[in-house]
Amino acid sequence: MNVAIYLRKSRSDPEDESIEETLSRHKKTLLQYAKKASLTVTKIYEEVVSGDGLFVRPQMVLLMQDIENDKYDGVLCIDIDRLGRVDTKDRGIILDTFKTHNTLILTPNKTYNLNDELDEFSTEIQMLFARQELKKITARLQAGMKRTVQDGYHIGEPPYGYRRTYIGKRPSLEICEEEAQVIRMVFDMYVNQGLGSYTIANTLNSMGLKPRKNNIFSRTTIQFYLQNEIYIGKIIWNRRHHVKKKSPTDKHHQTVNPKEEWIVSEGVHPAIIDEETFNKAQEIRLTRSHPPCYKGYIENPFAGIMKCKNCGATMIRQLSPKCGPRLLCPTTGCNKSSSLSKIEKSVLQSLENILNTYKLKAAQSEGNEQNTHINTIQTQILETKKKLFTLKKQKEKLHDLLEQGVYDIPTFTERGQVISSNISTLEATLEDYQKQIKEISAMPSIKEALPTLNRLVYDYYSLSVEEKNNMMKQLIEVIYYQRDKTDLKHNFSVDVIMKQWL
Repeated sequence: MNVAIYLRKSRSDPEDESIEETLSRHKKTLLQYAKKASLTVTKIYEEVVSGDGLFVRPQMVLLMQDIENDKYDGVLCIDIDRLGRVDTKDRGIILDTFKTHNTLILTPNKTYNLNDELDEFSTEIQMLFARQELKKITARLQAGMKRTVQDGYHIGEPPYGYRRTYIGKRPSLEICEEEAQVIRMVFDMYVNQGLGSYTIANTLNSMGLKPRKNNIFSRTTIQFYLQNEIYIGKIIWNRRHHVKKKSPTDKHHQTVNPKEEWIVSEGVHPAIIDEETFNKAQEIRLTRSHPPCYKGYIENPFAGIMKCKNCGATMIRQLSPKCGPRLLCPTTGCNKSSSLSKIEKSVLQSLENILNTYKLKAAQSEGNEQNTHINTIQTQILETKKKLFTLKKQKEKLHDLLEQGVYDIPTFTERGQVISSNISTLEATLEDYQKQIKEISAMPSIKEALPTLNRLVYDYYSLSVEEKNNMMKQLIEVIYYQRDKTDLKHNFSVDVIMKQWL
């Protein structure tokens, strides 16, 4: 029987034991069980992230995908609740995947076959109780954290400028003087010297100073320091909440809670900045122009498309009080910015020239290159299938060698893992080849792209910003912008690179 092992730390494990220690201990137990039961372990999934949702656990998502590809006869775990104390929806996805693909859930105490009604009922009940227990634990933890914050204590990672300390058994902050000096310098440069976030970051970097998690200070880091009330001795909790991922492709993000839901308290920790200086910094921030943030709609028609030719950074739109919208390179001292309207005119001129060239190309091209590419891939598919057939035959012979005593169980398991890994690689290669053929077949020809390009060129000013951006992303790979920083005559160049299939 080919099985996978799934490992995950639970709240029922010893609190003083690290994730690595827990997973190592469970792995040893399950491998011993697999050897005793003559199970072939082909892969081990080790979950090192926490979270009660299915899609925040990448190893579980990968396991579900592999089960759907019928790679395993069963999954071995230390107990049922390791699969997740998830909500009804996620629980249904997990159990339905195991049931549909006839995959057993194996634990050292019991084997569960979800196509057996009693086992299915037992599994659902155990996972339901595990979920209810998680809710109780979470509610107690949340209530405890809320009381801690209301009393002025700090939970979470200490911010730059502070280190963790304890007052009794309750967590608080004490000043890390070396970092606190940097925070004071940031506020002094911003409030008293009139320097901007870019200049402050570059100044700190030139002094050889570093933040905790990156090699250099950035504009964003400086702005975060300037807005953080922790530095005037306040504690703010529940400002944001994490949005649960609903599918594997969802990106992790946070949303800001309404201010009435925030918990604000006077911290028991010492302040680094006085309130007068902090408030002046906030007043200055309101009067200065800052890099744009996403508002839920597109304002830049070249969003994600236009790059700085010097450094490769994505150009951003910024509203200038004097000159209106401009596009600029976010890298300090790189390309100079230019008016968005002038850039649009230059890009449109380039697209019109490309359109005229493509009209001539369309009359001559018959799609022969596309057919040749597909034929090459089909040849590669045939060779891959031959290799896959050979490996599957080798895997079948492994069982004969085990029965004949040529292989012992560890050797059998090791060889099985290697062959299974090679089979998985070839199967993934086949899938990739099939995907390439579909993509090539779906690629429109130049003739099919002409109407979109024609509309983009001649109806540009009647299109919405989102329509412009979407159409350009269909046709254009990248647009490179360049303007020398010493230029005083507003001369710039744009280089439009079309998609490879055009």
